[in-house]
Amino acid sequence: MRKHYLRLLSALLVYAAVTSGCAGTESNQKLITVSILPQKYFIDVLTNEAIEVNVMVPPGSSHSTYSPTSHQFKKLSDSKLYMGIGHLGYEQAWMPRLAELNKEMKTVILSDHIELIAGACDHGHGHDHGHNHGVDPHIWMSPKAVLDLLPHIKAALIESFPDLKDTIEANYTQLHQSISEADQGMRSVTSQLPRKEFLIFHPALSYLARDYGLVQTAVEQDGKEPSPAYLASIIKKAKEESIPVIFIQEEYDIRSAQTISEEAGIALVQINPMAYNWLEAMNELTQTLQNHLNE
Repeated sequence: MRKHYLRLLSALLVYAAVTSGCAGTESNQKLITVSILPQKYFIDVLTNEAIEVNVMVPPGSSHSTYSPTSHQFKKLSDSKLYMGIGHLGYEQAWMPRLAELNKEMKTVILSDHIELIAGACDHGHGHDHGHNHGVDPHIWMSPKAVLDLLPHIKAALIESFPDLKDTIEANYTQLHQSISEADQGMRSVTSQLPRKEFLIFHPALSYLARDYGLVQTAVEQDGKEPSPAYLASIIKKAKEESIPVIFIQEEYDIRSAQTISEEAGIALVQINPMAYNWLEAMNELTQTLQNHLNE
């Protein structure tokens, strides 16, 4: 996978060298690139959709396995600003050479502005975050974390697009208020839940669990399908500890999660961490947690 990313990048670097030799390199003044759709949502709201946003991981794709196309990398090379999540699969492969795509492009990595969680083995994410296997990239899946990131998003947009400063400042107040309400709603619900632990196929709710006192137990092991032995241990754990629900992301194969749900007699719920409308998705997640951990 890494070699594939680097081949794409090398091809683009050659393209950039040829085109810059002919006409010079200029960033598109109204184009930026982001990692995932929720980032586009924040930018669209703040700018009234005045900026074209190139999203590297499209709807329905897994950020851990998706390989961006040459067209997406070309859009990236033409962008005035790259606002990355950091630590996603494709980012790890080509970030060291990002500046070679466009030396004028400003780069902001959001994970630089938050306390990160180490990647996990087969452990839960409560106060103990498991062994270090890299960094968990799902920083956007906690309203508290997004509140910490929002000022950096605003500042980067204003620096790159000063003509939109008034629009961004005006919209920031309302967006910040909406996210604060989502944070308060999540805090209110989770503080009163009689159950705190849930299962999840891919550990996408690590930051949510940390910030709101929940315990996440992942089924996936180091990015791979669980072994039969581990699957059996998860089913046993769910039964013995009365864990009421297992979540699975919409882009993942549902069969292992279905087996756990059926064998343990617990609810199976699909969630979409990559949904464009972050606020709507987060409010739905709050309600889902209330429905299933309140039993």
